[in-house]
Amino acid sequence: MEKLNKQYLKQLSHYSWLTLIAIISILGVSAVFYLLAIFFSGHIEVEAGSISIDGGNLFSMLAFLSDMMVLVLVFFSICTPYQIFKEAIANGVSRWTNWLAHHLMVITVLVVAWLMNALIELLQSGTVTWSQQWDIIISMLIGVTTAGALGNLYGLMSMRWKIILTIALLASFFVLCWLAVRLVLLVTPERSVIIHPIVWNGLGLIWVALMVGIDYLCALHMQLRRD
Repeated sequence: MEKLNKQYLKQLSHYSWLTLIAIISILGVSAVFYLLAIFFSGHIEVEAGSISIDGGNLFSMLAFLSDMMVLVLVFFSICTPYQIFKEAIANGVSRWTNWLAHHLMVITVLVVAWLMNALIELLQSGTVTWSQQWDIIISMLIGVTTAGALGNLYGLMSMRWKIILTIALLASFFVLCWLAVRLVLLVTPERSVIIHPIVWNGLGLIWVALMVGIDYLCALHMQLRRD
């Protein structure tokens, strides 16, 4: 349990620093473009409402933070599994403990991101639409579990196979998008049940379970490489 707690806190700390760096970088780039716009336009037009902490700006800030948390988590899950695995093995942490600690961290981040989304809707409309929130949860789970499966799959491969897999995934993505567009265009109103949200959510949960399974198998078979 002690190793699990340490590994969980270590991964949460790494993720938190990456998120903070990403937010600061985006805000810095936005500030630079804003200053350049002022420089080239030669005048400043700033409305008082745009610099006050009113409701709209608060909602935008919460939405931005929530989106950044999930986006950074996706990149974190793709890019860091092998490095985290090497550190865990060097510190005597088992593959199972490392995998469990990572997913506890993922659950923590997703819960916080979802609570922020629910808070935005609650403050804006005074109620929470649970069907909409369920769609948000499914979307976040699909993105993060897919990223986790890819990250651990990449961890098993050499650079050559990583490139091959990436090209194959990109090609498959465009083919799937094309097929999805054709499906939507071909569906008639009488067959609209095919695109019912319950159907898509069910397929989403099946996809999440598949990705978690791939993630688990790859994580428990990961080996140290010399590259």
